[in-house]
Amino acid sequence: MRQADPRFAAWLLDETGIDAESLGANALARAVGARAAVAFEVQADQHPAATRKDWTSGAALPEWAYEAYWQRLTSTPAERQALIDALVVPETWFFREREAFAALARLGAKRLAAQPGDVLRVLSAPCSSGEEPYSAAMALLDAGLAHEQFAIDAIDISAQSIAAAARGVYGRNAFRGDGLAFRERYFEATPDGWRIAATVRRAVTFERANLFDWLAPHPVRYDFIFCRNVLIYFDRASQDRAIDLLCARLTAGGMIFVGPAETGLMMRHEMVSAHIPLAFGFRAPEPGATADHHPASPAAVPPALTPLPVTPLPVLAAAAAAPVFGSAPVFAPLATPLAAAARAPAPPRGSLRPLHGAPAPRAAAVVNAHAAPCQSAGSTPEAALADARRLADAGALDEAERLAAQAAQALAQNPDTWYLLGLIADAQGRAAVALAHYRKAIYLEPSHYEALTHLAALLEVQGDAEGARRLMRRAQRAAQDTGQRGEPDAGGSHA
Repeated sequence: MRQADPRFAAWLLDETGIDAESLGANALARAVGARAAVAFEVQADQHPAATRKDWTSGAALPEWAYEAYWQRLTSTPAERQALIDALVVPETWFFREREAFAALARLGAKRLAAQPGDVLRVLSAPCSSGEEPYSAAMALLDAGLAHEQFAIDAIDISAQSIAAAARGVYGRNAFRGDGLAFRERYFEATPDGWRIAATVRRAVTFERANLFDWLAPHPVRYDFIFCRNVLIYFDRASQDRAIDLLCARLTAGGMIFVGPAETGLMMRHEMVSAHIPLAFGFRAPEPGATADHHPASPAAVPPALTPLPVTPLPVLAAAAAAPVFGSAPVFAPLATPLAAAARAPAPPRGSLRPLHGAPAPRAAAVVNAHAAPCQSAGSTPEAALADARRLADAGALDEAERLAAQAAQALAQNPDTWYLLGLIADAQGRAAVALAHYRKAIYLEPSHYEALTHLAALLEVQGDAEGARRLMRRAQRAAQDTGQRGEPDAGGSHA
């Protein structure tokens, strides 16, 4: 398959900040071919050697068509938007990475209590097809905030995504995991899908906009900004510019929520982790203070947030991969290493999975050889593992490791056992042990998304960029397989 004309890659970088290579091999060439086929209404009888199917794959796009489409792209604003829409495909769901929304609700309510009469301002950029800002609105409403106490702005570069968000009708794939009680409170079932209630819809203001163009002159400062999993698609200069613009829009003491693969980027800009487990929140350093570039010790990690009634906080919760400007292909090459204490999983797994078989003879060798079996009368390895997850969320990493190691003696064939042990070792700064555990999880389940992404992050830290890229490609395929098995959203297709 031929590569796209380099002019298109340069245009995409200038227009959006997106590095074409981060979208996957030949993604731009395929999108250009598809748009050219539409623009010129290619028919097989007109071009026998290049059928419409060939053009949409980018494989047989002739030189004249590249040139003609380039002229059309650079002279027609509607075509520029159409190509962007062809490159960004929605793949998101409600309460994705739930810990961030729990943190928003708890800290937002605390902020208003300290400053009564203020309006809490939240930005979702990018907002994709609306699931993220609507989730923020529901979290704040569930926390007892009235409409007049908060305002949510949401932007996305994709006109299709903004239209879907404004429509507010979602398919089953927008509701993932076990905590779906919010759907009963805030949605109405219709023949086309679940329609979000007006009480949530009126809390969010949507606008189609380019992140860079919109932020630079924007006069509003925000208490909380969600900008998750978009920076990994930018080149270095665009990453730095975006973070600077976002930080300039924060209020004093405000917080930015990013994706797990972007925590290193924030630390590069001397942002300080809020140390809220799995929320990936960052603040600007206090005047005179030095940003914390190292993972917190277990004792420094605060207790887990008290979950909202509809948003429990499991360790194995939401996905790390997200859209470009809210609605893009599932993953890009890893741009920056994850912070050891701030790594998160992806496609929702709900509860831990059951035992996959008898213990493997070599499995326990990776665990502390002196770990005692579960001793509580009536307890089970599954219950011990669930307790370990809760302790890990609360920052009690030593005790969490002890219980997980006990459970591993009976659940040695369960990949989530090893993933949790890896996560704990990772947060403790024991990279070699974390690597061994993540590899074991992948050995047991080659498409284990969370273990793939976390192992990729560790390899990146150790300088193995190519190994990290290979793992991220595997994670991308795993995420795509998960999305394809789901039912398409009413508002758009999956990555």
